[in-house]
Amino acid sequence: MDGELRKKLWELAWPAILANISQTLVNLVDMIMVGQLGALAIASVGLGAQLSWFMMPIMFAVSTGVLALVARFVGAKDYEMANQTLEQGIYLAFLVGIPVMLIGLFFGDDALRVMGAGEDVIRLGYEYIRVYFLFYPINFMGFAAFSALRGAGDTKTPMKLSLLMNVLNVILNYLLIFGKFGFPRLEVKGAALASGLSIVAAFIIGMFLFLSDKLVLKFKPSFRFDISLVKRILRIGIPATIERIIFSVYNFIYISIVTRFGTVALAAHQVGLRVESIAYMPAFGFNVATSALVGQSLGEGNPEKAEKVVYESLKMVTAFMSVMAVVLIAFPKYLVIPFITKSDPNYWQVIHLAAIYLMIVGISEIPLGWLFVLSGALRGAGDTKSPMYITAVSKLLFRILPAYLLGFGFAIGSFRFEGLGVIAAWIAMSLETFTTAGFFWWVFKRGKWKYIKV
Repeated sequence: MDGELRKKLWELAWPAILANISQTLVNLVDMIMVGQLGALAIASVGLGAQLSWFMMPIMFAVSTGVLALVARFVGAKDYEMANQTLEQGIYLAFLVGIPVMLIGLFFGDDALRVMGAGEDVIRLGYEYIRVYFLFYPINFMGFAAFSALRGAGDTKTPMKLSLLMNVLNVILNYLLIFGKFGFPRLEVKGAALASGLSIVAAFIIGMFLFLSDKLVLKFKPSFRFDISLVKRILRIGIPATIERIIFSVYNFIYISIVTRFGTVALAAHQVGLRVESIAYMPAFGFNVATSALVGQSLGEGNPEKAEKVVYESLKMVTAFMSVMAVVLIAFPKYLVIPFITKSDPNYWQVIHLAAIYLMIVGISEIPLGWLFVLSGALRGAGDTKSPMYITAVSKLLFRILPAYLLGFGFAIGSFRFEGLGVIAAWIAMSLETFTTAGFFWWVFKRGKWKYIKV
């Protein structure tokens, strides 16, 4: 039984891992290409991309509910309801994507200003945001469709579409950032346009596959809302959205703290973040696999099997993340060198700080893997309230407050602490990973998630 579960987990996890490694590599290539324009461009695009991620929690209202419901329906062999959930999820995703697009177009520069960016970073970052945010409705629809497929146990199709999207993104990056083969040299705007066009291409091909009945789920457009089903999606998804909004607000505050340490510190943070994003890709893969199998097991009426899925996933993710931790801690400078041109006057400062970032976060890679698996298990079961409460408490107490106090310093009576700068912010982030993983473990062991009705 355990061997079969490990095999099934790996079958679902590796396509998700590969797809996200591919996406992360594209982000790295993107950053390397932008890096040839200098540290200012790195900081601007990195901050613009950070703002775009702050908008993604809105999508969780749809994607989390869609994945949990589809997994339950597939586990119960009710494919008609699974197909209807896919359809309603796509419609809902389009609607929630429109206000996000408008926020980026009209308030993107104000958001960067609130984050503490200087005028040069705001100017370039807003150029990126105004282009990229145009594609958010389509981006959200694709996200919902991918979530439905993963809930149904198909992680290979999202992988193939992601690979296609990423290859196209790299090609368009080269053409549009640098103006090759007769294309205009758009620099920062070119990076945003390349990402958007590749998203559109992958979505169109995905819709063709759904309509041609070649996938485990079928898209049968009725062009109407099923209010009862939409309510079920949102009942699961809204707590996930609140959780991700809390997460994004805290991250917004956190990146604002990092930004106030200067452009060099921000550039180092963005470079380190991009490198680390490869390290946690195995964890993301097991998050997806665990969510799908827990939901399907509960749909079968087998909570004991769902629990075994989680234990096996924890064993596997620990092995993967141990390797990642060693790489980040042992070889940090080699990992960050490609991301900034040697001609930049801040080259050595960025390299030195980014290497410190990787060594600090490397310590927390194993608990990060546990965090991914346990949160995936709860969401796959439809328990989206527990992650919301955990995020609200842990990130504030163990990341934001320590990052600010230890970074900028504080005084209590005659005692005065001068502050450690941006390094303190990174230490706080690593500490918070441990505490959050501990909270998720406690909720998992209580076992209430096994009996949630969706």
